[in-house]
Amino acid sequence: MTTSNTQVIAKVAAAVAGFGLVAMSFAAFVPAQAQTTTTTTTTTSSVTFTRDLTIGSTGADVTALQAWLISKGHTIPAGATGYFGMQTRAAVAAFQAANGITPAAGYFGPITRAKVNSMGGSTTGGSTTGGSTGGSTSGSLSGGEADLSDYNLVAEDTTGDEGEEDVEIATAEFDVEDGDIRVERVEVTFDPSNLSLEEDPSDYFDNISVWADGKKIGDEDVENDTFDENNDGTYTITISGLNYIVREGDMAEITIGADISDSIDDADLAQDFDVYVDDEGIRARDAAGIDQYIGDDTDAVSFGFGAEQSGDLTLRTSSDNPDSDTLIVDDEDESDEFTVLGFEIENDDDADALINDITVSVATTSSVSGVTTSDIIRSATLTIDGDDFRGDINEDNTIDFEDLDVVVGGDDTVEGELSVTFNGTDTMGTSQTVTFSILAANVDAEGEESGDDSDVGGTAQGDTFTLVSEGIAVMNGETTSSTQVINTTTGGEEGTFEITFDVEAVDETVYIYKGADIASSTTSGVVYTVYQDNTATTTVVTSGQVSDNLEANDSDNGDTSDYFIVREGDTRSFTLQVSVNPVTTGFYKVELEAVRFDSSEDNSAIDDETYSVPDTDDFETDAEQLNA
Repeated sequence: MTTSNTQVIAKVAAAVAGFGLVAMSFAAFVPAQAQTTTTTTTTTSSVTFTRDLTIGSTGADVTALQAWLISKGHTIPAGATGYFGMQTRAAVAAFQAANGITPAAGYFGPITRAKVNSMGGSTTGGSTTGGSTGGSTSGSLSGGEADLSDYNLVAEDTTGDEGEEDVEIATAEFDVEDGDIRVERVEVTFDPSNLSLEEDPSDYFDNISVWADGKKIGDEDVENDTFDENNDGTYTITISGLNYIVREGDMAEITIGADISDSIDDADLAQDFDVYVDDEGIRARDAAGIDQYIGDDTDAVSFGFGAEQSGDLTLRTSSDNPDSDTLIVDDEDESDEFTVLGFEIENDDDADALINDITVSVATTSSVSGVTTSDIIRSATLTIDGDDFRGDINEDNTIDFEDLDVVVGGDDTVEGELSVTFNGTDTMGTSQTVTFSILAANVDAEGEESGDDSDVGGTAQGDTFTLVSEGIAVMNGETTSSTQVINTTTGGEEGTFEITFDVEAVDETVYIYKGADIASSTTSGVVYTVYQDNTATTTVVTSGQVSDNLEANDSDNGDTSDYFIVREGDTRSFTLQVSVNPVTTGFYKVELEAVRFDSSEDNSAIDDETYSVPDTDDFETDAEQLNA
């Protein structure tokens, strides 16, 4: 063959590839790929190769592969002829060796094909995309009488849920030799295992389909008794008109799929079917016009059913949940808005869930009897994934958020937070605390598709907040603890515990007693608790073995001998120091419980007030082992 002839063939082949023509072969012109050395100009257009190629393969995709290899510097002396011979195999082997593909044997299979496709391959002339079988739904057949062999049915999904679509049941595999085939028909048989339940597959399936190379090549609606009932109690569905081509030398892979009915009776969900293709259940016609059959009724897979997924939701407190705090409110007007609860809802199902309603529970304490949630809270806003919802505040210590229509996608998590404003304390009284929570029983959710109730579990539990309009607010606890050996006749260890905290005077000047004790008294401004092995104790020391130093970290000339003074609007920092000399060996720690104050300097206990620390964990030292 001359150089000019080779160039003409290459140009024609490239044009054929570019226009997507199918089954264009140059084997008749160069059956042996003559060893004429030539320089060939090639043109490629980037698409996807879809079938295996080897010695003897022909077609436009061979031409495209040859042109692509030449464009990458791999020599094929005869050029892009459309016939896969020894020269093409050598070029493929060189490409494999250069790209670390082993063995570098020159066979253009799935691994090499994937590599070429990822680098931008050439046109395949109309084959179906996806898969490794190289099948097609158009084109002519080549070769002679085909041989179908090595049938195998591979299980895919073993169950399908109500309403689930395109569930893969099994894949029928078999080899095609000696010629191309066109698969025209697949018969699938369903054998019910539980004869005490409904047996007709039409009660379980809406559609049966067959797929190849990632594409649906045929299907049949079966919800209206389309199955043929056989004498042995099995049911068969025939899907015809497939027109699916498998080339000689390839493995056919035909997947059986199904759409599951969304109205299976609960009891019938226990049914399962053995699914198989009968001995001659797959019919194909080869290039010689002869019908070929394959299948195996002894090779079956089992397929069962599950209830339609409607969402499996787990409710929990999020890492953004705010810690306990003192919230400064007004005595008459509405307060600022405070975030009081952070939560998340996770969906462990594949199916989307729709949240309709959420009810928030509110736990309160008040110095005034008969106070309800509506007396305390002015407004409440629930924010979920950036969307805000206004709540209805009830008198029964709940807040309702209705008609949310929030979707929690399958295997997804949504974040939420609750923010509230408070009424003035002239409505709710002083010494008010509030705690917010969401219980699983108070979340109404359903499957977005099924409409059935979602499973909801877990709890989102907020911390406790203290509302203050006048008096004091205690904040910013910091703790230290240490041990030292004291020189006593027993040689026991003394523990020193310190707690630093801030006190803000709200709407008035306050007077804090300078004393500290493990129990409230008329002379103790700070009340603390000593724990031995996590149990509160008042017998850890004998009289005189506890020293209390309550010291202000800043000076105020207005302090008196009995009181620290915190002026209205000011904040002062204090340190409580407690020394513990144990009676028995154990682990000891100290916790700040409350601060006592007065609104006047009169040394009278009648009008003293006590501020209880809302979250003592923030004002608790580490435990130290002390040996008695």
